[in-house]
Formats: sequence, structure tokens, C-alpha cells
Amino acid sequence: MKKYLILQHPGHNRVYYNLSGQLALSELEIATRRLDADCSDSKIDELEKVRYLSFTTEEDITDHDLEILSRLSFVFAIFRLEQREDQTCLIPISKVDYEYVDNKVSSLMKYAGKTNELFTKMMINVGLLSSDFDYNHKIQLLDPVAGRGTTLFEGVVYGFDVTGIEIEPKSVHETTVFFKKYMEAERFKHTSGQRQVSGQKKSEAIYMQEFEYARTKEEFKSDQLRKKLGVVTGNSQEAANYFKKNSFHLIIGDLPYGIAHGNKGAAKSSSITRNPSELLSLCLPQWHQVLKKGGVVVVAWNSFVVSRQKLSEIFTDNGFEVFTEAPYDGFEHLVDRSIKRDIVVARKK
Repeated sequence: MKKYLILQHPGHNRVYYNLSGQLALSELEIATRRLDADCSDSKIDELEKVRYLSFTTEEDITDHDLEILSRLSFVFAIFRLEQREDQTCLIPISKVDYEYVDNKVSSLMKYAGKTNELFTKMMINVGLLSSDFDYNHKIQLLDPVAGRGTTLFEGVVYGFDVTGIEIEPKSVHETTVFFKKYMEAERFKHTSGQRQVSGQKKSEAIYMQEFEYARTKEEFKSDQLRKKLGVVTGNSQEAANYFKKNSFHLIIGDLPYGIAHGNKGAAKSSSITRNPSELLSLCLPQWHQVLKKGGVVVVAWNSFVVSRQKLSEIFTDNGFEVFTEAPYDGFEHLVDRSIKRDIVVARKK
């Protein structure tokens, strides 16, 4: 038997680190289902008063396995455990360098209500590892409640083509201004522009701010290597009007759940809603159309406001298969006294 230990990323704040052990374990258990090696006994472990996550295998993990493990949100370092005479030794294993863009891109912007980048990365991993696709596909990711782009930027780190929908023009402006400055500072070859995606009349026009970019001029010339980021200033309830059917492999979103989060309710209403069940009831028919078969939706919400069972029923009613069994029930955690965050993971049949 082989045993592997993963040192958990310390995160960007102590509170999230202390809460994230169970979240990390759930993410790991989902990942082990996609490994070549036959894994067992995934757990939170302790060695010399240091916390790790561990798992055992019958054989050594493969290069493919290491590509998956290196991308997990909580992974700081990976070790193989060996017993040598009377000593326990940790043999470090080099992680795969997968980042298309430096991961600092998602942490540079600071604002109230921002989701922890590691939690966002976890949602992306859980979504992709639960889908019919993998990291080697040319992944198209949609964040239908994009805010100021944390999910988009985490997708950029992975080299995905990413698209957001955001109802607040100010947030779209701040996201695109930041990304343009980042491209310039990092000397990426890029172009930017605006394209109309919906509306027959000028007064009804909906636009997407979009970038095409690559690390070098040579990569930029290739349709396969050139990357894309776009943000639509619009309403997520109209997603099927903005994009073609079966466009996206993943839909990842942090639903409105706090003082700094809100989205429009019913189509004719100008009020802001923080009710995730109302928002999902309006949006899921549209999201279902633009998601590929075998693609996955992952949304985070405040479970103090509405139950997991209620949200699962809404997904099921709209043609999705909801993952309800362990480890998918292990992501709920307290953010503060008014927010208990959880995620729902659902695949398009």
C-alpha cells in the first residue's frame, strides 16, 4: 500500500483555513474518483501536530493523477509517506505547473463581499471533476452572477475561455478595466472590444466586453491557443438570448446571499433579490439551454435562507441530475452569524 499526504494551503485568512478541512476532504474525495490509481481511506490526518489530508493507493499515482491533484484548491505540497527503519519520512512530489496566468490575478482586486479565491477554485474543480469533461478539454466556463470577476479570473488561471453575466454596469467596467491593465502589465498579447449579443433596437441592445489574449504573439495567432474572456452587461435570466445552445462545459456562480450581494428578481421587477430559490427558478431554464450535455452547474448559496432540499428540487424540475450523496453533502460551512454557505452540484442529463 502507498500513502500520500497533502499539506493544506494556509489560505488568505485564518477563519477560512480553520473551516476548510471538511471542504478540502470533500473536494479530495471527488477528485480521487477520477484518478488512475485505486484510492481509499481519504481522511484528515495529523503528523507531528501538523494537519494533512491523506489517502492510500495500491500503486503509485500516475502523471495524470498528479495533474488532477496539483489543481485542487487546498493543495500546498504533496508527499509520499515512507517508513525507513525507525523513521517516518515525507518524500516531496513536485506539483504540475498548470497555471496559464499567475494565480495572483484573482486576488489583486479588493472589495467588500468578495468570495475567497480558494473557495471559488474549489467550486470550479468540483464542477469539472463531476462533469463528463476534464482539464484537457478546451473548457468554456460561464459565471452567470459574475460580480467583479473572481470566478472568471480563476478560470483564466486554468487557461479556460471564460464568460460572465453581470447586471451592474459599474462592476463590469471595473472588471474589464482591471483585466486590461493586468494584460498590459504582464505583457500578454491581447485585443479588447465590445460586441452586441442581444436586442433588436438600440435601446434594447445588450453588449459583451471581450478580450482575446495569449502569452506570446505566436500563440495569439493560433485559434487553439488564443484565450478569451468576456463579460455581458445583462440579466442572467436572459442567458439563452446572449449565447448559443450547448455553449458551456461549466456554469459556476456564487448566488446573492449577503449585504454586498444582490440580483434582479422577476423579469419586470427593478428590485434586488437575495432569494436564491427565486433567482434559480427564473434562471435555470436559460442555463440549461446554454450548458452542454454532461456539463455541470455549481452554485454557492446561504443555506440559512433556503434549504438544500428546496434548491435540489428546483434543479431537478429543470432537467438536472443533482449530486446529493457523500461527499457532495460535505461543503456546508459557517461564514458569519447570518451566512451559512453551501454548494449544489448538478449535471445536465
